[in-house]
Amino acid sequence: MDGFLIIDKPEGKSSAFVDFVIKKWFKATKVGHVGTLDPFAIGVLAIAINAGTKAIPYIKTESKTYEFEISFGKLTDTSDKTGKVIEVSNKIPTVSEIQSVLPQFIGEITQIPSIFSAIKVDGKRAYELARKGEVPNMKARKVTIYNLELIGKNHFRAEVSPGTYIRTLSEDIAKALGTVGHTSYLRRIKDGKFSVEQSITLENLEKFEDNLDSVLIPLENVLDDIPVIPVSCQDAENLMLGRCIPTAFVGADGQYMASADNGFLEIVKFSDGVINPKKLLRSF
Repeated sequence: MDGFLIIDKPEGKSSAFVDFVIKKWFKATKVGHVGTLDPFAIGVLAIAINAGTKAIPYIKTESKTYEFEISFGKLTDTSDKTGKVIEVSNKIPTVSEIQSVLPQFIGEITQIPSIFSAIKVDGKRAYELARKGEVPNMKARKVTIYNLELIGKNHFRAEVSPGTYIRTLSEDIAKALGTVGHTSYLRRIKDGKFSVEQSITLENLEKFEDNLDSVLIPLENVLDDIPVIPVSCQDAENLMLGRCIPTAFVGADGQYMASADNGFLEIVKFSDGVINPKKLLRSF
């Protein structure tokens, strides 16, 4: 079984834990995920199974969408509800005040990620270092907020570029309002082409025990933005052996996905009438 499974990750579980559960459930050789979610966060987590792990570097993610809540008046050391309160304020902003500051966060902004984020520092997750009492060096980064709106009491929806930290955004919004705050709820509802509508909970996965294939998204669907070059089974065998093959295919030079009737899939480079093998996704 090769492909992608979209899990609605529960609160309190790491992305690595979900990988472990799915690997055991599917009896998979390899499992990985796209876009790590902190244990505190819930929502869309795309799990790559077997050959799907080879496709991860080729998945384009232009934006992510989150729903989150800000608890105003209290700042925590983790920037979310799991931490200790380190600062309080009596200033609780009104709806009109909140709406008045949101436009200043639309577009490209600079963020310094929380030390309790999942970003890697020297090969380790920042939150793992922080929980050991270490202070990881978090560098400022440019991110883009495509859309930010208030959809309920202290409840927001934001479409952002990859690498944006919502907990940092919550703190910055509170600061702009002359108070402090932390993220009390965080749910990813879309990660690139993966959405919550496609997701399944770990608990409900048991219902598909006898038909696990039915919940998998095929590699071809996940990589449908990469143009396809059809090849013969013989050409597929040569590509698998690392050989370049001439072709009568007509198209622009660039990256393609070579596909054969026997199920073969490989990322290739097409140039000057020749197909060059790059990354074998699925053999036959």
